[in-house]
Amino acid sequence: MGTWQIRHLSLQRRFFLLSFSIVLVFSVAVAVTLFVAQRNKLELTLENKGKAFASYISSVCTDALILKDTLQLDALVSEVHDDEIIYTIIEDADGNPQTTPFASLNRSHPQVKNILKKLPSDVSVSTVVDRLKKDGDVIELLQRIKVDSSTQGAVRIGLSRLNVHAQLVRQTEIILVGMLFMSLTFAIVLNVVANRLVLRPVSELARVADELAAGNMAARVTCSSVGEIDTVCRSFNMMAERLESDIAELKRAEASVRFAQESQEAILNSMPDLMFRTDREGVIKEYHTSEQNLLYLPPEQFLGKRVSEIMPEEPAGIVMASLAEAEKHGSHRGAVYCLTMPQGEMWFELSVTAMGTPCTGFILLVRDITARRRLEAEQQQLEKQLLHSQKLESLGVLAGGIAHDFNNILMAIMGNAELALMRINKESPAIGNLQNIEQASARAADLAAQMLAYSGKGKFVIEAVDLNRLLQEMLHMLNVSISKKALLNFHLADTLPCIEADATQIRQVIMNLIINASEALGDNSGAITVQTGSMICDRGYLKNVWPNEELPEGLYVFFEIADTGCGMDKETVGRLFDPFFTTKFTGRGLGMAAVLGIVRGHKGAIVVYSEPEKGTTIRVLIPASKLQAASEKPSIPEEAAWEGAGKALLVDDEEVVLDIGTEMLRELGFATVTARDGREALEVYRTTPGIRFVILDLTMPHMSGDQCLAELKKIDPEVKVVISSGFSEIEVKQKFAGSEPAGFIQKPYRLSALREVLKTVSPGT
Repeated sequence: MGTWQIRHLSLQRRFFLLSFSIVLVFSVAVAVTLFVAQRNKLELTLENKGKAFASYISSVCTDALILKDTLQLDALVSEVHDDEIIYTIIEDADGNPQTTPFASLNRSHPQVKNILKKLPSDVSVSTVVDRLKKDGDVIELLQRIKVDSSTQGAVRIGLSRLNVHAQLVRQTEIILVGMLFMSLTFAIVLNVVANRLVLRPVSELARVADELAAGNMAARVTCSSVGEIDTVCRSFNMMAERLESDIAELKRAEASVRFAQESQEAILNSMPDLMFRTDREGVIKEYHTSEQNLLYLPPEQFLGKRVSEIMPEEPAGIVMASLAEAEKHGSHRGAVYCLTMPQGEMWFELSVTAMGTPCTGFILLVRDITARRRLEAEQQQLEKQLLHSQKLESLGVLAGGIAHDFNNILMAIMGNAELALMRINKESPAIGNLQNIEQASARAADLAAQMLAYSGKGKFVIEAVDLNRLLQEMLHMLNVSISKKALLNFHLADTLPCIEADATQIRQVIMNLIINASEALGDNSGAITVQTGSMICDRGYLKNVWPNEELPEGLYVFFEIADTGCGMDKETVGRLFDPFFTTKFTGRGLGMAAVLGIVRGHKGAIVVYSEPEKGTTIRVLIPASKLQAASEKPSIPEEAAWEGAGKALLVDDEEVVLDIGTEMLRELGFATVTARDGREALEVYRTTPGIRFVILDLTMPHMSGDQCLAELKKIDPEVKVVISSGFSEIEVKQKFAGSEPAGFIQKPYRLSALREVLKTVSPGT
């Protein structure tokens, strides 16, 4: 029975178990003593029997042993076998058996049978005897055979204990049953007597005590006994009556106290998370809180101390000023202070009420507003990011549209200037003016390219780029571009994944950032550090990058440019990527806005770290690629002058583009037909035979370039179409999934660029 079960038994049953156990243990001890004595007696009887047999044989076998008469010796030992003698062996003076195994062993005995089954048939008697001794339950006796004080041999007899054991078991069973019956009878008698005199009154006392403890104050002891037990029962009843009267009075007092406590508890639970009571000097006398983790210190460290002694200077000043204000006006609301807690920075809102007139102390109600402030801060940040993203998107759309139209105008200016230079007399004084027009147009084209880069749709030639190799190739150019007082340090990663990027655009970004870092140093000496590496960017990290777009998590390659210059404040960093924003005396284009546009076009991001007088670090992140960087291509020797022949269809909604494009195509040897939109282009292509290729604008009214290309493919699957656009080639190719054009040329283009594209599209002409 388990401990728990015994512990919950009644006193009567425990007494019965105890008395029964004691008597039973005593009975078992007596039984064990009798068992040992009986066993010794039976074994002694067995040994005496064996000694008698041994003496008899030793007295009658002397002559046969001296004469070595084996037959007579076998006959002698065969006569003495019975159920308790399992072997009888006559040995000579040297210990050698003189009787045969057949005669020496009692083969009908169970022990001998079991041994012989396990041994060979020709086994010696010594081996059998050794096995019998090893298995146990054998008593061996040795009787020396002497003639005139000289030993002639010995008689060895083996006695089995099996009969002794059987008798012991039978006798032990009888003894145990008798002892058990006696124990049970004695325990019952003892229990009946004890129960009547002691146990029943004690149990009654326990029952009444349990009822009193359960709230039944009318319970009394009804059982009677003799002597001291009866006195205890009467005294217990008197004590219960007195206790009933006291408890009734106590309940009435408790009801009043409970009502007051419940009222106070309700008031405290309706308050904010923390309540403190202080005296006029700001010494904390009492506190109440439902959240212990909101306490700045353990209670034993702030009870009895002034607020200014336990809190940092700034929040303590706010609290003490609130106490002074409450003493003057009766209350004070809305004070906010911050504390650095183990769980981080936490914000609290304080309300103070003065107690008494005149003031004797204060009640301070403190509410945790950390979550509210964080939510407000996150909301402000999200609104700021959304506003900035909308601004960038709007400016990007505006910049892209302006650049697209600007490119059409520039194409007419640049194309006419180029054609004029080709056709004018080399000695004409107008050549200088035309060259100035070309140079100004080129600068305007660069500005349009920056505007397209800002919109994220600039001219990109995407390939696998090894950023380390690109930086090493730029090393000399970077050194000559920075201040003489600046020290340029490279820390390039040992292994770096490639990126899919336009190497020219990435060079432009690096050069822009390096020059900005150099100018941040000014006339002071300093260092510019360029570092590369790769990192896994999760959602938490990508929330604080430029632009604030949903970039995918994953592996990014970065290059980081850090300087020890003047740095920037938060306001300047916030405007860093605004178009035409600059901290220089004179601006030079879109600046960092164009850098951001290029990075956006590569699906990347920028991270800016800067503090005034501590320098600036700008990290550019670009998604890693599984492609391998291509080795440098050998230079191809320039071919001989190329000239085309046949008809070309030029499609554009701008008249100036049609005019200059027609002039360029005529200069290259092509006859040109034109169309002003996609629908007109389809009609012209159907009705005009011999058109070798089509130069198709991407953005047109009525029917866009991608729609027109799909329809031209239906008319002639072998049609050769060159797409012309101010957007990048990669941006254009995304619109032609499944029906890619034969070539691409970006506006504004020169005659030489047009020649190279047409040589690829229509070779051999």
